Amino acid sequence: MILRDKKELLWILAVSTLIIIWGYVPTWAGYQAETSELRFRGLYYDSQDYAVHIAMMNAGMHGEWAYQFRFTTEPHNPAYTRLFYVVLGKFSGLLSINPEATFHWARSILGIIALYTLYILMRRIFQDVFWARTAFLLAALGSGMGWLQLLLNWSPGQITPIDFWFTDGYVFFSLSVFPHFAFVTAAMCIVLKLWLDYLENPNRNSIIWIVLTAILVQFANPIAFATIDAALLGAALFSWWNKRKIIGADVIGLSIIAIAQIPLLAYNVIVLSRDPFWIQFTAQNQTLSPPLIYYFWGFAFFCPPAILGVMIAFREKSGVLGACIFWIITALLLAYAPVNIQRRFLQNITIPLAILATKGLITFFEMGTTQSPSLKRWEKSLVIVFVFLASLSSIQLSLGRAVYLQTHPDDFFYPASLDHAISWLHEHAQYNDFVLAAEGTSQVLAQRAGVRVYSGHEMETMDYAAKKTKVLEFFQGRFPSLASKPIQWVIYGPIERGLAPGFQPANNLELVYDSQELQIYRVK
Repeated sequence: MILRDKKELLWILAVSTLIIIWGYVPTWAGYQAETSELRFRGLYYDSQDYAVHIAMMNAGMHGEWAYQFRFTTEPHNPAYTRLFYVVLGKFSGLLSINPEATFHWARSILGIIALYTLYILMRRIFQDVFWARTAFLLAALGSGMGWLQLLLNWSPGQITPIDFWFTDGYVFFSLSVFPHFAFVTAAMCIVLKLWLDYLENPNRNSIIWIVLTAILVQFANPIAFATIDAALLGAALFSWWNKRKIIGADVIGLSIIAIAQIPLLAYNVIVLSRDPFWIQFTAQNQTLSPPLIYYFWGFAFFCPPAILGVMIAFREKSGVLGACIFWIITALLLAYAPVNIQRRFLQNITIPLAILATKGLITFFEMGTTQSPSLKRWEKSLVIVFVFLASLSSIQLSLGRAVYLQTHPDDFFYPASLDHAISWLHEHAQYNDFVLAAEGTSQVLAQRAGVRVYSGHEMETMDYAAKKTKVLEFFQGRFPSLASKPIQWVIYGPIERGLAPGFQPANNLELVYDSQELQIYRVK
């Protein structure tokens, strides 16, 4: 997994660093947009999940190892699943670094590692450096024609182009947001590369590393390897087809990889399907697929050359291309399966698409130069233009979000007066105390004050819709009994004032902090 050529190593490290920096542009713009009245929440996209992840890092820093929801008050059994941010919090505590700083450092370091392993995979597949770099850039930056959808104002069903909200599907988008995406991306690339090596030269070390990697990924994302497992099978089937026989060592290797993943998979299934609390979480955790036409637009540039790549796969009986075909088909089938997390199965789908598309481009130019030798002069220039066009949505995503954050949208900024509440709670509240506040306030406090909250996240708050209504009724004076056990604190600040300008605290609320803009009450 180490590049021997120093120039090539410098190229991938430089390009990876530039890609990560470009992904930071909107987050940097958010911090630059702060004012004396407004604070940036820390991430340019999906600030709600960002709050959840930082809250889990705080839990890890305070000694927890299991996953326990911090956005709901109901008692429930912690589970040893989705532990990436709990473990990241352990590192944060060990290094005595603020969890948000650790988050961004992890996103940068793991992002570069993910891009490096992606390039190693492409270099393993394409011997020509130019085509390996083409496949790498297509996978890392490639997206769709969402920018054209916006120009045409085409959004049936009021669904915006997936290029600008579907984090799982695009490598650049996912690496620019959450570090656990980078961790899973690196693991996918490592496993596929090791398996391709194994098919050529069976050895137990490859299987051992594949098994260890697959198990580690289950602690970050239990379903992430469903498509990779299919890719491994696809590579083996095409390899056997090419050799005209089934290789016993391959069957044994696949069996060991599958069996090794069963215990943790079974544990996750049991937790999510038998524990009443986790069952409700699963029901609320909906990430359904849009109509299929949106996926076509979202990966439009890949489709023509990738289709040619599929044709070549069957002609050459290529194990590499067979892996990509099985990866894509499995992802699309699961993306419309009767489950609530459909589009999660399309994570990193640009990787197999890029491999097939690059193979298609190679064949296209080979055929073209046979008919017209002068085309050879334009080959690299045309490929560079193609990669640029395929990357336009990624470019627009970064610049567009940077501009958007200058408007100070409520989801990404909070009133500066909350900083005083955060400092006060750090001094006077106990870790795991429950706070009652509006959703925006609750997310910031769970993220930065190390407390738990009554509600604040549509997936991690049980009975989210009902609780959102109850919070509104409480501040409007229609449900005063809501401020009772297990809640210890009530916050009334600018966001709550927007819900209910005339809030009158009930008799069981003791004012313990008072400023012009914000009050904190202790529940007696």
